[in-house]
Amino acid sequence: MMPRSRPRSATYTASLRKTFHSMLRHLLQTQFPATFGSGVARLFADMIQELHERCHPPLSRVKAGQVLWLAVAAEERPSRSKRMEHTRLVPVLLDLVTDKDIEDTATPGKRLAVRAAKVVRLFRQAYDQGAVLSEADVALLLHVDPRTISRDILTHEQTSEQSVPRRGTIHDLGPSVTHKAVICYKRLVEKKSTSEVAEETFHSPEEVEYYVQCCRRVQLCHDNGMSPEDIAHVTGHTLFLVRQYLDLLHQFALPSLANTPRKDGVQSVPK
Repeated sequence: MMPRSRPRSATYTASLRKTFHSMLRHLLQTQFPATFGSGVARLFADMIQELHERCHPPLSRVKAGQVLWLAVAAEERPSRSKRMEHTRLVPVLLDLVTDKDIEDTATPGKRLAVRAAKVVRLFRQAYDQGAVLSEADVALLLHVDPRTISRDILTHEQTSEQSVPRRGTIHDLGPSVTHKAVICYKRLVEKKSTSEVAEETFHSPEEVEYYVQCCRRVQLCHDNGMSPEDIAHVTGHTLFLVRQYLDLLHQFALPSLANTPRKDGVQSVPK
């Protein structure tokens, strides 16, 4: 009796499994046999392959003038000793050069305006993809000094009254008070709702209320005659931060909170 021939489709099945995924599973099970069984190796290989594909998108997804960059996840929260290798990163596609950039650059006198618009665009594009760029990131991308990026951002925020979502403000890093000033001004002076301020400043409603209540606590203490040193002790804030809020309060010229009675006759103390 002649042996039964295999279906043609089965002849090439093994070729379908000659993949990076199979190589990775073999590596894990042979090099780390005590850790990776067949099932765990398959799941781990799935995760590695997905990460690899995100960090190496096909050229069909990348337009001319775009650049792939790794940025810190917007939802990631830093800590004092947290290193970058322990921080979640997100690959983002950024428009480094657009057709409009080229057209505007060709127009006399527009070079600085093109750079400033590009700076804002890069920060916002990263944020729209779930990540935050640092000023150092954008400085590297544009081959300029980080101080130049800072000046462009500050000028934009002052003229447009709109925040730029960068890592220093979203993650509350460094000495910058710009985001606190914008948030507190919109909430306390312009009397916008928490949700409106959150949307306009790229912060969560909880973060907006945190900054506003910090400002209110400092104001209450100041209005009752406490020194900056005493305010720092009572609120648990650093003296540097207290002075930042005091500067904001001086700019805002808010009504005094000293001895503000509630309807029941008890002095109101912001929480």
